[in-house]
Amino acid sequence: MSLAILSKYMRLFHRIKKFFSFTKNKPLEADNKVLLSTEKPDVINEERRRLLKLAGLAGLGFMASSVLPKKADAYVLGSSPTTGVVGVKDASNARVNPATEETVSSLLTGQGVTKITTSLAASGTVHTPASGKKIRVYSTRFSLNADATSVGFRFTSGGSDYERYLSPKTGGLYGSNNHPNYVEGGVDEVLYCSLVGTTTLQINIDYLEV
Repeated sequence: MSLAILSKYMRLFHRIKKFFSFTKNKPLEADNKVLLSTEKPDVINEERRRLLKLAGLAGLGFMASSVLPKKADAYVLGSSPTTGVVGVKDASNARVNPATEETVSSLLTGQGVTKITTSLAASGTVHTPASGKKIRVYSTRFSLNADATSVGFRFTSGGSDYERYLSPKTGGLYGSNNHPNYVEGGVDEVLYCSLVGTTTLQINIDYLEV
């Protein structure tokens, strides 16, 4: 190693030793007077404090990275930080499928509703589902050829009306369109119309059997 390189490393060593020294600053040797000769103790102490702060922040960052999950999305949408798997949950805290082929297919089915038209001159069944099925009603509409006291729609003859119209008039078009929302009966429950009055109803239903 040449004397020039050795001298360079020696000067660097003395500079580092001077920088990290916690003792009172002493006058530099004559042969080293070029090192830090113009620096004041307050400047050196300020630099030392800044370096210690940076070292402390780096240590805290390392500790945080070792404690927190590796993936930030582990806390998103109710998933477990230990697995790192993102999931979607409903109000009952049950995991549900996001937009997949399965759910898209079910949405398409929900849009392809069935329509039925029937006439009633007295209270009676509008539609009977297939065995083991439920009726999901998206829209209910009706007209009548004479004034009536009331018209109501329910599931089974003894059920409660989910829609009821008081004093509907001749020539009027009544009903509601809930699509994409719906009302749904129980398994094997018929859709029933309760009619009070002497008239004939023309009834139109949009529904699905599920």
